Amino acid sequence: MIELYGSGQFNTEKTGEKINRQAGAIKSQVIELEFLLQNVRIIQHILNKSLSSKRTPAKIALLLKNVVEDDRYAPLFAHWVQYSVNSSREVAYVDEFLIRQLLLNLLFRMQRNSQPQEQPRLTITFEKDYFELKGVYLANANDHSLSSSIKTFQQDNLQAYLDQRICSLIAYVAELHDGRFEISALPEGKIEMLVHIPYDVN
Repeated sequence: MIELYGSGQFNTEKTGEKINRQAGAIKSQVIELEFLLQNVRIIQHILNKSLSSKRTPAKIALLLKNVVEDDRYAPLFAHWVQYSVNSSREVAYVDEFLIRQLLLNLLFRMQRNSQPQEQPRLTITFEKDYFELKGVYLANANDHSLSSSIKTFQQDNLQAYLDQRICSLIAYVAELHDGRFEISALPEGKIEMLVHIPYDVN
């Protein structure tokens, strides 16, 4: 409705541009709200101890690419996702819903916690026995304490970082797939998040 109003013949060009910007912002908020509601659904299952990984054979490269190129997410993320294919392996045993949500949690966290002047980067790598998601971003003020403190973390401190809501959820889903989640500080205030998941069920 806002877009239709913005394109009306009685609106000036300047007013139309402002309305279109507002419409874009509202769309982004609705997309993120939908994603967050899916997180709530997963967390409810975790709290009820009813979450299980329904792992089935899936073409993993196609699955991850379809998430990034989905009409809802492509304008937000597609331009900073890269692929590195070092194996012809196509099939992984994963819960498709949980893997989609894991990828989106990485992407949205990087978007929310990165400095606007430097584009985040997510590299999806396919190796012989596993696939890996590696996100790197320059931490903003919201994430600055993590960036500065993690440089000297010990194991106890690392667990505190993993206990953050989103990081904890990413780690939980990775562990359900016999994988792991790591978060570490890089030089110059950058953060690296790494998810490593084997193709096969152990």
